[in-house]
Amino acid sequence: MVSVRREWLLVVLLCVSVNLHAAIKSSINRSMIEQGESIRLSIDLEDVDADQVDLTPLEKDFDVLGRSQQSKRVIRNGSYESSSELILTLLPKRSGDLHVPSLSADGDQTSSHALRVTTVQQPAAADGGIEMLSTLSSEQPKVQQPLIYQANLLVGRQIFNASLQGPSVQKGKALIESLGEQRQYQQALNGRQVTVVEQTWLITPEQSGSLEISPAHVVGQIQTGRVTRNPFGGAFSDPAAMRRIQVSAQGYQLDVAPIPSSFSGKVWLPAEKLVLSDEWSSEQFTVGEPVTRTITLRAEGLSRNHISELSLPDIDGIKQYAANPEVTQAYENGLLTSVLALEVTLIPEQSGALVLPAIKLPWWDILDDSEQTAVLAAKTVQIRQGKVAQQQATAPVISTQTPAHVNNYEQGKVTSSVAGQQLENSTTLPASDELTEKGINTWLALLIGAGLGSVITLLLMRLLGKRRRPSQAQVESTQPVRKPSLAELQKACAENDALGARAALLNWGQHLWPECRNLHQLSMQVSPELRAAIAGLHHSSYSRNAESWHDGKALLKAVETCKRTEAIQKPARDKLESLFLS
Repeated sequence: MVSVRREWLLVVLLCVSVNLHAAIKSSINRSMIEQGESIRLSIDLEDVDADQVDLTPLEKDFDVLGRSQQSKRVIRNGSYESSSELILTLLPKRSGDLHVPSLSADGDQTSSHALRVTTVQQPAAADGGIEMLSTLSSEQPKVQQPLIYQANLLVGRQIFNASLQGPSVQKGKALIESLGEQRQYQQALNGRQVTVVEQTWLITPEQSGSLEISPAHVVGQIQTGRVTRNPFGGAFSDPAAMRRIQVSAQGYQLDVAPIPSSFSGKVWLPAEKLVLSDEWSSEQFTVGEPVTRTITLRAEGLSRNHISELSLPDIDGIKQYAANPEVTQAYENGLLTSVLALEVTLIPEQSGALVLPAIKLPWWDILDDSEQTAVLAAKTVQIRQGKVAQQQATAPVISTQTPAHVNNYEQGKVTSSVAGQQLENSTTLPASDELTEKGINTWLALLIGAGLGSVITLLLMRLLGKRRRPSQAQVESTQPVRKPSLAELQKACAENDALGARAALLNWGQHLWPECRNLHQLSMQVSPELRAAIAGLHHSSYSRNAESWHDGKALLKAVETCKRTEAIQKPARDKLESLFLS
């Protein structure tokens, strides 16, 4: 029994000796310093590469100001043994009782070391010192409520090699980012001009519970004012005598509240103020013609990361195509404001009265600690029929009935020349013989006049042709040239390339309407069919959940139809117009 105990004791002693031998030796030069002073951590390395030492644990409480390595060679038992020493210069980030953590290298660990950092009371800036102040927008925040941390550095004396460090999270989870640009200005305090450096950070708690924020601080050097005597008995202030200082602002310990159980919204929006508004490109709604609606969400005290989306209700009888929202953020005069602008294209599918439902967005008022609802009121619109439908509905009915005593020749002439126009100031037809006699005389006069006019016209055209006969080069130059943009559009539509179709379509449109700078302005110039095709292309290009674009043929057909319509609507030039200008 005794032998068994001895064996176990021997195993334990061997394990302890192995651990002691495996541990990496380390030491610090001082265990008590003032804030702003640095320490030196020395680590003895044997058969371990210095690059393998993990310095990550030091980042919490220390800044590594310097790193060096020294090699050693000793003779032990008649043989050379080499080792190296890693020397780290560490600057504590805060005052109080700290620990230099143990570091690992190749599976071994260094020892941890206790360190006490005492606070140095700097004179106030008004008395020629340096001080740092901070404010926090709320000390009782809710989760995901943005907090504004502002630090003001007041400098009443010259400081060298200054470095301003922002706040950090010591406990809990929060996102910290710089907010706005650093400001620097002069301020009078007790009759002394001091320099003020102002910097702001945005802190967003990402979970409820305890949150500890370490303060922002500045590290720099100041002259000690040490007096040095020269060999001739004189004394002077040594400008090279510097002392490192560290001045910290105020830190905060917060208790972050969770999302209230009474909140009814799908997206948690803690803000000071939230407003919805909209603008319309037109107040006239027509079947098949797109109308652009721009919805704006403006939130105060809320960061842009919380309002990246805005859900829209479905509307029966109208197609909706929403582009990607544009979100901006601004910080001015201590107020954080985020704005979301969402552009929606609406295309009515049926005429008549239609109600656009209200848009409601619940949010939490952090000032009153209550739920509020931003509302975009419902809107009733009157949708008109499209131009094609109106023309079909209001087209005149032409009667094809002809009196029996009018011969076929006269009937064909009347139909082709007057196109169904009614006789003015006449409700009854004259007798058959009188009508026939007058009709024959009238038609003979018309035929003779038309023949003479044709002969004169041909003679004039021949004379004009001889005078203004263009050269072959001019004839070739006046032939219609096919624009590259249209060829590119045909290629993009054949391949259902939405991006290429957008560029080619805009290029084609700018040849006809140079003032158009985007597809929205182009859609205001073209036919309803092409507007609808452009809206579909717009939706495919920008909608987040859009499928692949497969409407290339429809877009190309709408463009070709629009070209033919444009050619018909342009007034034809009279080639003989110049003859009558005098």
